[in-house]
Amino acid sequence: MNKIILAVFLFITSGCGYSATSADKVSTQLDIMTFEVVQKELIIDDNLPNNVEELIKKWFDNKVKINGFDGDMTFTISDYQEKISLIDEGKRVDISLKFNVLIKKPTLSKRLFINGEVASYGALQGKFSLNEFDTIIRKTQIDLIVRLSRDLKSKI
Repeated sequence: MNKIILAVFLFITSGCGYSATSADKVSTQLDIMTFEVVQKELIIDDNLPNNVEELIKKWFDNKVKINGFDGDMTFTISDYQEKISLIDEGKRVDISLKFNVLIKKPTLSKRLFINGEVASYGALQGKFSLNEFDTIIRKTQIDLIVRLSRDLKSKI
């Protein structure tokens, strides 16, 4: 009986370790970027799933830095789309969103506007459970945030 309890404990512990490692891996893929402003603001449309909104907020709070003497930046996320379609012996999820960055520097009477759109997809073929497909959706959402970070960094 003790061996069964030990085996279950090790199985649960290894599963928890995998989640932490995967979260760390995503965090290292996200680039830190700095804007020369004093204040930053994040605006998110209401149609985002809660987990995507949390990922964006965490990225914005931890990876988007400010370092300036004046000005403010407004970062807006909009038009989140998630489409699930059937493919040969499987399913595919396509996810996209649009973003805008407005940087205002009143002392220089200067405005900078950056806009973009990022997309990602994931697919499963063969026999799979709903949990496995939910995992593909979650990984695709994470990949979307990584792509957002890279695209924004390339535009500043």
